[in-house]
Formats: sequence, structure tokens, C-alpha cells
Amino acid sequence: FRNVRIPITWTEVTNGSMLVNNALVGDVNRTHPRLGEIKQAVDYALSLPGMYVVINAHHESALKDNNRSAVLERLWADIADIFKDRGQHLIFEILNEPHLSNGSAMPPANLRNMTSLAYNKIRAVSPQRIVVIGGNQWFGAGEMAQTWPDLNGVGNGNDAYLMAEFHHYN
Repeated sequence: FRNVRIPITWTEVTNGSMLVNNALVGDVNRTHPRLGEIKQAVDYALSLPGMYVVINAHHESALKDNNRSAVLERLWADIADIFKDRGQHLIFEILNEPHLSNGSAMPPANLRNMTSLAYNKIRAVSPQRIVVIGGNQWFGAGEMAQTWPDLNGVGNGNDAYLMAEFHHYN
């Protein structure tokens, strides 16, 4: 294998605590023991020859349900800063499968806005890090075109380090 994906839930309670100080703000608790474990796992994987590592925001239900764009923006500003010294083999997937709690798709405009804010925070720190975007529900291929009719807000089609991800469940 040359790629490992580490899904991370930041703003929801996992094992009794959140990785952020406040779920309404999105500020990462940089002293959280689980963050230390995540950094260890990322660093170990990156130490392997030719290995790529993907980290993301995963299972962020309240963030998606309540369209907390400022929370995702702050979250990725902190994540980008925390991991800024890692090489280009570390990839950021902004928001995995952004469906709502009831399973319905996020409104495309909400996801575009939310993603654009996070993308800009990442680019301010890491202009050449691969950033992953996807559709507005389960990352199905058909969702991409309806969610992203253009790439305004995420490099305007001029970002060689922007990547689209598709999940295939058929």
C-alpha cells in the first residue's frame, strides 16, 4: 500500500471528548491526547517510503446539519497550522460525505461556501498541499457536477493541487 486514509471526527464527541475546545467555534485543542495519537499515526505513516496519508473531517453531523461554515473554516485553519511542517504526502480531505443526519444531501451552495472558506485557510498555510473535495451527499460521481458546476472558491480551476474524490457504492 502507498496510501492510508485516517478519518478524524473533530467536533463531535468520540470516546467521551471532542478534539476541539468548542464545537460552535472549531478551535482544535492542541493538547488533547487523541491529537497526539493522530500526529503519531500520521508521522509514522509518512515515514514509510512513498506513503501518502489522507486526513479529513469525518462524521461532523452538527456542523453539516447546522451549516456551521465558520466552524469548518476555523477547524481547517488550525489543522493546516498543526500539520504545516509535514511534507506534501499529507493530503487534506475537507469534509467527508457531507450528507445531513437524515441522509439527505447538503444544499450545494452551503457545501461550496463551507468548503471555500476551509480551502482558503488551508491555502494560506500550504499552497501546494493536495486538498480533496467531493459531492454533497455520499461523494457519488453524479453529485460532483451538481455541487461544483465550476471551481469558483477553490482555485477557480487553476489549482494543480485540488483533487476530486468519488465513492462508488453500486
